[in-house]
Amino acid sequence: MIKTPLLLIVLLSISVAVFGQSKWQLVKDDDGTKVYVRRQPLEKFKEVRAIFELDATEDQLISVLQDVPHHNTWSYGTKRTYVINRKGKDTTIYYSEVGLPWPFANRDLVIELTFKKDTVNNSLHIQAKSIPGVVPRYPDLVRVPYSLATWDATPMPDKKLRIEYILSTDPGGAIPGWLVNLGATVGPVNSFRKLKEIINKKNHLKTN
Repeated sequence: MIKTPLLLIVLLSISVAVFGQSKWQLVKDDDGTKVYVRRQPLEKFKEVRAIFELDATEDQLISVLQDVPHHNTWSYGTKRTYVINRKGKDTTIYYSEVGLPWPFANRDLVIELTFKKDTVNNSLHIQAKSIPGVVPRYPDLVRVPYSLATWDATPMPDKKLRIEYILSTDPGGAIPGWLVNLGATVGPVNSFRKLKEIINKKNHLKTN
């Protein structure tokens, strides 16, 4: 029996992880939002990255994201959301239902939303991660098995924020990859356009 050296196994594993992950590809540049995608090794659905700027402060962005009941006014495909629990000022647990076109069933998930200030890089890190077992499953909805979205907000001059948003998700159930991947490129542009409008409206009301 031939034994493979442990070091060789480790090196091969690292090689698969590093070289199996494709580079980001720009697929959309619209309304100040650049959207990139890349294929993850062994994954059916593409990872999405969006880069854009907001005329907002960190506190303004946090305020909009923490306003969970109104996520459907800007977040693409969101049907309804409600707060389950708040753990201090930096963590919110909430429920979200996402609409899909017929004949596919809507998806739902419970999200843990956290905010963390990076004092070293002077940036704000936001994470929205799906968590299991909080809300019972509904028979007419498909529970999302995995979703992770991160926001890295870096302050710029003139009270602007540079946002880097990355989303990886598995919507669960029987759904074609092309449909999810299509929504992943359209969704960020629509969502962040509406997010800009909401913040601009708040800024306008503040100055009048």
